[in-house]
Amino acid sequence: MSDLQDIRAILADDEPFMRAALRERLLQLWPELQIARECEDGISALQAIQTLKPQLAFLDIRMPGLNGLQVAQALQGSATRVVFVTAFDAYAVEAFEAQAQDYVLKPVELPRLARTVARLRQSLAEQAAPQQLMQVLRSLQHAPVPALRAEAGDWLQVAVGSQVRLVHVDDVQFFESDSKYTRVVAEDCDGLIRLSLKELLERLDPRLFFQTHRSVVVNRRHVRGVHRRGDALELEIKGREERLKVSSQHHHLFRAQ
Repeated sequence: MSDLQDIRAILADDEPFMRAALRERLLQLWPELQIARECEDGISALQAIQTLKPQLAFLDIRMPGLNGLQVAQALQGSATRVVFVTAFDAYAVEAFEAQAQDYVLKPVELPRLARTVARLRQSLAEQAAPQQLMQVLRSLQHAPVPALRAEAGDWLQVAVGSQVRLVHVDDVQFFESDSKYTRVVAEDCDGLIRLSLKELLERLDPRLFFQTHRSVVVNRRHVRGVHRRGDALELEIKGREERLKVSSQHHHLFRAQ
């Protein structure tokens, strides 16, 4: 396992205030992380990464000189893991094609960054090389129906108003179908994807996701409790006032063992 006490990172953002805020939040969540250098443009960021060889690079996308995507593309085959921290969600697909480990929108919220840190720590501990991950992702692109297994690190592109948000399947609390669209609900996201519930069920990990109603699929890790109202059952989801009804044919899932 990798020594998580000796992890170095580069921060690159042309906005000093944003860079300082990111540094403060990162060190709050990961006190032993070493910020090896802070850069104001893409050229100096690339030079710093090539010289210092940090394990992590947190890159803004729109920067002078080279943008974050160009920096990441120049690092193909490098052991440095890249996380994009940006105010622009339009670059999500390009970001993951450039081997991004994560894609965090500004202003950076502490709970969202905490999930990024947890995934990075796990990835570093397991010594999962980014280039090996990309080989797996490329092979999945040619598969007829790629599996949406939570442990595979899959992401959903979720429409939220005029925006497109990247949501990790681990973070989805529940899916709720609405004709040809499906509502995706996570702690910090409530939007739509153009997949039916039937299509999702064929691709989700049955160990984590189960159907509780003809229109609802729930992530069991986000269930806080089950409430009985007469003959009806309702699920309480962590952090949400909304209750989800359980159809009678699925009551057996919640019988005491």
